[in-house]
Amino acid sequence: MSNNANEAFYLQEITLHNSYLLPEHKRWVIYFVTALQGENKKIIFIGFTHNLREKFKNHNRKLEFEFLDRMGYQINISWVVFPGGTLEKEVHAVLKCYKRAFEPKLNDERNTISTLLAEETKKAQEKWEQKQYRYVHEQIENWQQTGDDQDTVIRKMWEAIKERLMVHS
Repeated sequence: MSNNANEAFYLQEITLHNSYLLPEHKRWVIYFVTALQGENKKIIFIGFTHNLREKFKNHNRKLEFEFLDRMGYQINISWVVFPGGTLEKEVHAVLKCYKRAFEPKLNDERNTISTLLAEETKKAQEKWEQKQYRYVHEQIENWQQTGDDQDTVIRKMWEAIKERLMVHS
């Protein structure tokens, strides 16, 4: 490895939309994919390759990067070019350190687009259920305050639930 700091820490950045402009270095690079929304910027993936442009043509996380981009995140790719003569095992050791330090979500194989969509769907379902529960709870309280007996409250509750299900089906 080189001791020249200018050569070892030259960092560049480009948006995902311009990934066709990525360099085709024949030297090792470590790359960072970041997601920016407002002032919040997070490293979501870290990898290494010998040819950055080729890597991003068929990246195994390209679908996730594009999904986040459509969701309003600005997706950027940054990279560090390692000096000539750097060994793959040296780059891999640095990569492991970066992954340990930043814990990028998409480096975890369990975090895929289908997992992200399932989590969002589950959250939406739970929110809908909570809203329905609050509505029914409020109706029961209202009926109990008017002096209705338990059978009348249950019947009214059943009618309200059927009505809500028909409206939201």
